[in-house]
Amino acid sequence: MSGLLLDQTVPGATTCLLIGELPDPVGFALDHYQSILWWAEPSHAQATIARLGRNRVRLGDLVAATPAGIGQTLEHFVRLNPRQLPSLYVTDSIGGPHHETYQTVIAETHALLESTRRSRVTRQQDGFTWQKHILQNVAAYARRRVPASWAGALRGQPAFVVGAGPSLDVSIPQLTAYADRAVVFSADSALRALARHGVTADFAVSIDVAKIPAKCLAPDGPAPVRVILASVSPPTWQTAVPIAPFFLSGHQLTDDWLATLGVARSAPTVAESCGSTALELACYLGCDPIHLFGLDLAVDPANQVQRHQRDADATLYVRSNFDPTARLPLVPGNYTDTVPCFALGDWRELDARLAARTAPRTINVTDRGARLRGTTVVHPDGFTLDFPLLDRSALASALEAEAAHEPVAATRKALHTVGDRCAQAIPGLRHALDRRGPAALATAFTPLVLDPDIGRAFGAYALRLMPHLVPPIEGDHAHWQTLLDEFAELAELARNST
Repeated sequence: MSGLLLDQTVPGATTCLLIGELPDPVGFALDHYQSILWWAEPSHAQATIARLGRNRVRLGDLVAATPAGIGQTLEHFVRLNPRQLPSLYVTDSIGGPHHETYQTVIAETHALLESTRRSRVTRQQDGFTWQKHILQNVAAYARRRVPASWAGALRGQPAFVVGAGPSLDVSIPQLTAYADRAVVFSADSALRALARHGVTADFAVSIDVAKIPAKCLAPDGPAPVRVILASVSPPTWQTAVPIAPFFLSGHQLTDDWLATLGVARSAPTVAESCGSTALELACYLGCDPIHLFGLDLAVDPANQVQRHQRDADATLYVRSNFDPTARLPLVPGNYTDTVPCFALGDWRELDARLAARTAPRTINVTDRGARLRGTTVVHPDGFTLDFPLLDRSALASALEAEAAHEPVAATRKALHTVGDRCAQAIPGLRHALDRRGPAALATAFTPLVLDPDIGRAFGAYALRLMPHLVPPIEGDHAHWQTLLDEFAELAELARNST
């Protein structure tokens, strides 16, 4: 579209983010948006603001803008519509004296929309499944959280932390050559690559709701020795591997609620991705040095379609919102000035953590990818590891004090109480929907979702429901019937939890 560098029109959006001076004539429609946040030179914008309607347009301050201030302004703006993301337009007039500020605005906008999309869209897609998995995993989570006795248990042992970025296709021969000298921590989607090279992961991390064992484990390859899960992980992992998995606490309201009932949160906790979580686990265990393989967090500028190494199951990422044709934000690269980053928020968080650390030593073994401060970059062709063979029997002995936390009686009782209360409410909820429609059901749902125990016990699902309870009430009878059926299924899982 003429005059636009970026056009992300969201169907049904009522709000709009506009960056840069508008072309004349404007080649895209803005009149139907109820609210517009516009970052532009004030002298250019004033006349157009009057035409668009001053009550609809907020002008961003390019002169006094700071990254933190820009982020706060954007975050406040996206809250205006809790159900829909704003459309985004970046014009080709973002140069001049404010060029650097425009670039900061674009970066902060990418980061916020990425995190908001993840929380909103993913929550609507997966909130029910998240909560179902949490309730199905609750007994195992209570018994087998990563124990405090693991802290520093592998102090001074070298570690390989393996992600599934495309650089792993180049570095895995070197990883394989030295795998008998290091503790191997693998993201779930890298397990097949390791298995194809005969490498058994000492720890595998799987924290995503959709990553079932069948799509991660090699059918004929070695299973990882230990699997680390989150409460939202598919419960089929519990019977897919020889040793019962361990759990890390995550960013779930239900995990926090369980902590108030005596099921203490683990340390460490789930990080932003499987690879980052594997790195945090290696740090917790005291490994040093830590070598990163396949933690690219970026695509090759010459091949933006490729996000992951060749053995990863591509169907794991079909709902990741990754668009290889989109203009991706640029971040510092290891071998080029910048690289296109498909996970800006993940890169920022990991980069900040590593930059703040003085230990352990962290070596990034890669031929591409995003630059991570606090790491030393080594090309795979130059990688060696001058350590003796790892005594894996000693490693197993160091981890023998495994978690044996029985489910707390108060936890089981509290879940049963929540399940009973919700089950008792189901007939009234069905009556409200059938007799008076979606608005009546929304009204009846509201006190249940806002109840401190029900809201936290059904945390991910309560957050899925909440935007639908805000007027105007939208959706037909079938949509609300689905929400009610999901709520009823969770009530039965809670009342029958063991």
